[in-house]
This record gives sequence, C-alpha cells and structure tokens, in this order.
Amino acid sequence: MRIGIIGTALGATRELRKAIELFLADPQLKQIVYLGDDDAMTQVVSHFAHEQLSEEEFLRRGVELACHGSAAAVRQLLEADRDAQRVSLLRRLPEPPAIAIEMLDKWIVLVVHDKAVLEEDDVANAHAIVYGHAEEAAYKRFGPRSFLTPGPLDKGLVASVGLRPDGALELNLLDLNGVMVRSESLAPSVVGKVVISS
Repeated sequence: MRIGIIGTALGATRELRKAIELFLADPQLKQIVYLGDDDAMTQVVSHFAHEQLSEEEFLRRGVELACHGSAAAVRQLLEADRDAQRVSLLRRLPEPPAIAIEMLDKWIVLVVHDKAVLEEDDVANAHAIVYGHAEEAAYKRFGPRSFLTPGPLDKGLVASVGLRPDGALELNLLDLNGVMVRSESLAPSVVGKVVISS
C-alpha cells in the first residue's frame, strides 16, 4: 500500500501529466496526492477525463478488436481503460490550511501544502510530515518523525510513502521515470513514540 506525492506544478503541466502516469501504473497505489495550492491538478484531470472512452465507445471498440484486432491492441484498450478508472485515485489537498491526514496501518502521515501552518500538536501526533511548499526536494529526520518534500515538480522529482512487508514506513524520492533517488524508512518500533496531547 502506497501513496504517491506530487509537488507543486508551477506551470509544469507536462511534468504533472508524466508524474500522474507514473503513479497510475503502480498497482499498489492507494491514492495520489497533489501538494500544490493551485488548480493545475484539476486541469490535468479534466484532460484525462476528456480522453476517457464512454462505456458505449469502449464496448464498441472492444467488440471490434475482439473480432478483427490483435491481442496487443486488446491489451492496450484494457490498459487505457484501467488507467482511466484509476484517475479516481487523484486527490487535491482541501482548501487552506490545506492539511490532510492519512493512515497507513498504524502510521500517521500528515500531508500539507505549507508546513508553516502546522501547530506543535499537529507535528507531535504524526510519524511523517509530507509538504509541498519548498524550493527543492528534502528529507529530514527529527527523532521519531520524518519530514519529506518532493520539491517543485519542475525539478523532476516526486515522492511516495508506503508500507513495507516488515511493517516499516518507507519514504521515497523518485524521478519522473520511476528511478529511486532516495529511500528512507521508519521502523515499526517508532510507532509507539508518538505523543497524543489533550
């Protein structure tokens, strides 16, 4: 189970589309979160929706390919339909202060556009804080907590947060081709160290 993280696009529409396509190809992905506070994600998603075949058109093309097409063409149609359905995994942060909380098993992941809006209790209750407002990609560990940002999308990096089979939380930075640039993990023993304040 993984969450894909895309930094602020700042007009990098081509890179945003490539980042979305990279994450849509990952069958382990639970969702894709856009960290920007603009409407770039909405514009790209509407483009994906425009490309999506209607059910009637999909069935017509499926019958046509089943009768006269190659296996590769049928596979391509099915993959395109699968990707179109997976667009529902895309999420934008809520309106400012633009904070979301994700649970991956027992791990609390705080997702925010600008970490400056966070209060001490927000940080104290999270294992990982993923943020978007940054000049470059970064990973920092402070005691039991980790801070991760993919930086602006035009720098060519995205991030993912996911569960490893051993229960550890894995935080990754990847380039837009899916090549791992950095990978860090939090051991399951860290989970018990979060402070719950009243």
